[in-house]
Amino acid sequence: MTEENLKVTELEKKLKKKEDELERLRKENESIKRSNLELKEEIFQFKGLVYSSTSLITFLKGPDYIIEFANKPIKEVWGKGYDVEGKSLFDVLPELHSQGIKEYLDQAFYKGEPFHARSLPIEHDKNGEMVRYFFDFSYMPQYNYNREIIGVGVIAQDITNRKRAETELKESEHRYREMIHSSNSLIAILRGPEMIIEIANDAIKEVWGKGANVEGKSLFEVLPEIVDQGMPEIFRTVYETGETVVAQESPIMHLKNGEMVLGYFDFMYQALKDSSGEIEGVSVIANEVTNQALLNRQIKKSEREFRELVNFMPHKISLTDTEGVPVYYNQSWLDFTGKSFDELLSESYLDMVHPDEREFVENEVERCLSTEENLDIEVQIRNKDGNYIWHLAKATPIRDEEGNITSWISSSTEIQKLKEDEKRQEDFLKLVSHELKTPITSIKGYIQLLLASLPDDNRDTEKRLPIKPYLNRVETQVERLIRLLSEMLDLSKIEQNELELKIEKFNLNSHVREILEDLKYSNRNVQLELEEDFSCEVHADKDRIGQVIINFVTNALKYSPDSNRVQLKIFEPEKGHVAVSVKDFGIGINEKEQNQIFKRFYRISGNKDDTYEGFGIGLYLSNEIIERHNGKIFVKSELGKGSEFTFTIPQNHQK
Repeated sequence: MTEENLKVTELEKKLKKKEDELERLRKENESIKRSNLELKEEIFQFKGLVYSSTSLITFLKGPDYIIEFANKPIKEVWGKGYDVEGKSLFDVLPELHSQGIKEYLDQAFYKGEPFHARSLPIEHDKNGEMVRYFFDFSYMPQYNYNREIIGVGVIAQDITNRKRAETELKESEHRYREMIHSSNSLIAILRGPEMIIEIANDAIKEVWGKGANVEGKSLFEVLPEIVDQGMPEIFRTVYETGETVVAQESPIMHLKNGEMVLGYFDFMYQALKDSSGEIEGVSVIANEVTNQALLNRQIKKSEREFRELVNFMPHKISLTDTEGVPVYYNQSWLDFTGKSFDELLSESYLDMVHPDEREFVENEVERCLSTEENLDIEVQIRNKDGNYIWHLAKATPIRDEEGNITSWISSSTEIQKLKEDEKRQEDFLKLVSHELKTPITSIKGYIQLLLASLPDDNRDTEKRLPIKPYLNRVETQVERLIRLLSEMLDLSKIEQNELELKIEKFNLNSHVREILEDLKYSNRNVQLELEEDFSCEVHADKDRIGQVIINFVTNALKYSPDSNRVQLKIFEPEKGHVAVSVKDFGIGINEKEQNQIFKRFYRISGNKDDTYEGFGIGLYLSNEIIERHNGKIFVKSELGKGSEFTFTIPQNHQK
């Protein structure tokens, strides 16, 4: 082999050795990469565990305790924001300096000794306020790969709420025991099936009369006299079933200071359960009500006598609670309705009322309950035969010594015969009105015909025989009589619910002007002024609206004996509505009477108690007409300065 070949061979061997070395290094590199990946995965998992933990975790590096990382829960407790990494713990929380925390950390960092604490109180400045927290925590030294301490790991639990709950529980238990011993109620705690007295307050010991040292003894050993009164069975039932036993004014004989005494007690025996729900005893809460029980027996006796008296009365008497719910009906109610006491109580009182009157009755009852005023209405009530009989129903509140309403008592008296007589009178009045209206209308027509036949310039004839003035006066009186008859007919229709509206579309302004022209013709000496601020057409009953306007104007003239001036105005009080006002300058109406003038048959007196003509029906009818148009009437008046009546109605009346 030549020297050159030997060199080539040597080079090939070196190359092969290098390739083997490169392969080894490549494998080592791959192994290191895998180790790095595994290490990164472990670090990622560790950080994920730390950051997702609900525990408070942080790592403090070096002797200055630099925060290397801190999870979200501990940052929230610190309350110093989330950008704390890289800062010293005592720069972030300087208030820890004076609380010995550094000594605990030094123990772990310099001595390598872990420090553990339970329920450690720490004053912490959070958002500018010093707050006391309680923590369970561990400070543990952290090592590098050379086993050198490089920092301290902190794992803590905020137990502030738990600590507060424990404190509150202890305070609650203390208050509970204090409450038991200071209570005026009779309280005892009995343990086990033998009913061993664990707690008995002074009040119950006083009633027992067996001395102060009863704890640790069986209840039936202390009070053997209650054994024959069935008390052991009651306690056994509560202890074995867990069912609470409650009694009121229960009579119990017991030996007190050597003498058998009858006492009455309100008591509750309730099962005591441990945290797992197992029954471990019975609690007793009682009150001696002997005096009250004796008084109640007297009250019950008086109540029986009252019921017998009420049942003897022919009037239908009932009692309701403060909410108006019936609690008692007397025998007259049972006889009238043919129902039992329980049936009447189980049904609504409105079921007995005529269907057409139920809403009215319900509203009146609600009004009385809210205003505490007496009830006084006429209503039809169904009897056992299914007939509706008229009654006068009255109710008044019953009050206690402080003036508070405790119940309502009501009386219903049959007035069917009175209503029938009233109906006959109304029918007669209606008949008479109709019969009179026809001849009176004919008389008016003949008078108008005669007036039209007389010449206006026949002065000589009038001097000899003043026919025309007399005919004018006769016409005025006939018109007055026709108006009164019409009002009486309308009144009868309202009471029989027969007053119907004939809705039509018309121009209100034109209608008012026509009415004023007619009024001026029959009242030549008056000054009627009209101001039209608004012009519109309305859907309403033309004749009825005219009737209201005429009533307002004639009233204005009637109650203005010293003035012949009346002002009318048409205006828009709000969108979709129209108003007509009539203003006079007469005697005016005092404030008290302003609330009465729309009542049926109410009449206003003058300054010297002068009585003005009329039946007191006009304003009542006007108010009914406007209300049926879904409108309202307003009055403004001052004595001696006149009055102003205004009605408003929707432009489009909806039935």
